[in-house]
Amino acid sequence: MADTSTTKQNNNPNASLAQSPLLKGRRKIYWNPVDLSVNENVLAAVEQTMLVHLLNRSEMQYLKDYEKGDQPIFYRVKDIRPEINVKNAANYAALITNFKIGYEFASPIMFVQRAADDFSKADVKQDDKRVASLNEMLWEQDKAGKDIELAHDFKTTGLGYMLVYPKLEKSDDIAPFDLVVLNPLNTYCVYTNDAYKRKMMAVTYSWIPELEVRRITAYTPDWVYEILEDEIVSKKPNIIGKIPIIEYKNDMNRMACFEAVIPLMDALNITNSDRVNDVAQYVQAILWLHNCAIDKDQKDELRNGGFIQTTTTADGKEAKVTYVTSALNQQETQALVDYMYDQMLEIAGVPGRDSASGGNTGAAILLSNGWQLAETMAKTAEPIFSASEMEMLDVIISIFKNTPDIPEELKELKKSDVIVKFSRNK
Repeated sequence: MADTSTTKQNNNPNASLAQSPLLKGRRKIYWNPVDLSVNENVLAAVEQTMLVHLLNRSEMQYLKDYEKGDQPIFYRVKDIRPEINVKNAANYAALITNFKIGYEFASPIMFVQRAADDFSKADVKQDDKRVASLNEMLWEQDKAGKDIELAHDFKTTGLGYMLVYPKLEKSDDIAPFDLVVLNPLNTYCVYTNDAYKRKMMAVTYSWIPELEVRRITAYTPDWVYEILEDEIVSKKPNIIGKIPIIEYKNDMNRMACFEAVIPLMDALNITNSDRVNDVAQYVQAILWLHNCAIDKDQKDELRNGGFIQTTTTADGKEAKVTYVTSALNQQETQALVDYMYDQMLEIAGVPGRDSASGGNTGAAILLSNGWQLAETMAKTAEPIFSASEMEMLDVIISIFKNTPDIPEELKELKKSDVIVKFSRNK
């Protein structure tokens, strides 16, 4: 059985119309809060939740392809004069994604010490030392670079995943853990379908071509399962006591950063392609012969010589030769393009490139060019990212507590001791 979970762009039923399917964010995966120490419950949960994940996966693959430039305009079928079918795509999806990643993650995101309630009693220096040691470990793991890789995943697909796991081999690193960015196409988390919506399981897998099966690893707070298709081949205790896969999302709808403006981007690609088609059709205009006819030799002579001679017919009718042309109103078309482009940037929260009109104070430039909106949307995304970061910190603290050689002060670190610090050049 082949792995058919990837949907290619040209299988899109709307591709011939140069339109994308309607996407509304990735589905959050829920399951009954059952006892996952029972093998049968784990197999049932993986089997059923995998079906929802594969729906998400097909959409995520579509979005990754779209951001790389594989867009519906390239599959458009033109019924009238199909020989003139210019397919021109300006990759606005990459523009939006690159801006979001650069603006929000170009400066490293750090953990900093929260203010103590009572500085006269709190050992502030000791707290600073703990947080400094934590940041040193994260720096060693190149967290800043992995944050950018992770951000590219959830900005492009809506979801991203980080694995935090104890080191499997001895090393000279000071960090007792590894940070690994997982492929969102092959990873998902499962939450309970009750009021608490607790994360109950995380799944990651890879495809084994030789066996034509998936090698699945399922993590629960207590166990780590290795599954080959529908059979558990290994069951080990989870020494961390936490699910080590952390899910990051771009927004509350779990949408890509450009997903809401895909219809506008498709419309811009169609309009710009048809403007070039208009030029091509003008250059290759159909020649209309009225009250005259030419044979094949005359046709070849016309093509080579570039002219034709006509005379009045025997019954006195005048022969005419002219091109059939109809050009777009470029001024009106440009106004439409500008409107759609501005709407796309505004909805996506990307600043424009226009010069500021009116006052040129700093505040005026921020408001007129959209930088204030970009900053507002970035600040709205901060708590969403911070929630996942604190979940990652919870796993790291659990690893500290289960590592013998870690200094005692790190084992006493609590999530409430730190906050996530964002730095941006505004």
